[in-house]
Amino acid sequence: MKKRRLAALLAAAVLSISLLSGCGEGLVDLNASSQTASEAASSALTETEVEDSLLGLEEFMIAQGYVSGTPSEMNGALIGAKELGHRYVSGSVTAEFYEYDLSSLNETAQTIRASVEENGTFEIVGRTVENVYLSDSGKYLMIYTNTATDEANVTLSQNAIAAFKAFKADAE
Repeated sequence: MKKRRLAALLAAAVLSISLLSGCGEGLVDLNASSQTASEAASSALTETEVEDSLLGLEEFMIAQGYVSGTPSEMNGALIGAKELGHRYVSGSVTAEFYEYDLSSLNETAQTIRASVEENGTFEIVGRTVENVYLSDSGKYLMIYTNTATDEANVTLSQNAIAAFKAFKADAE
């Protein structure tokens, strides 16, 4: 049962990533893979197996089981990030991911990032956004909220935040 659920999540993640990337032509044949869904589910992707990109980060977080669902596009420019971010909502977890171009941070990006570094929040349209994290590389920003407070969900949140922060921290 658990393997089926993981296989379904992985298949949904691959489909979502494929549709969002827009780099290829035509449809992606998910059945063409030489690896079966059950093999893929039993060996979740590691950080080293994905690109140092927003989609790579999202693929990693999905594979680790920290987020799921179909992402919605978010306007990253509002927080000085690259044009598009993505929001995932599934059960008690809501997560948003954004990427910064560290070589070209505008004033908005600098203000948002300074606030997040100082207190884990930022202000936008008169509202305080909480539970905000910068990756150790400084390249990514995540807003992660888990409304469930049982022990398993607290552990899930802690692990998700730690995995996000460490993502590609040593990449150049």
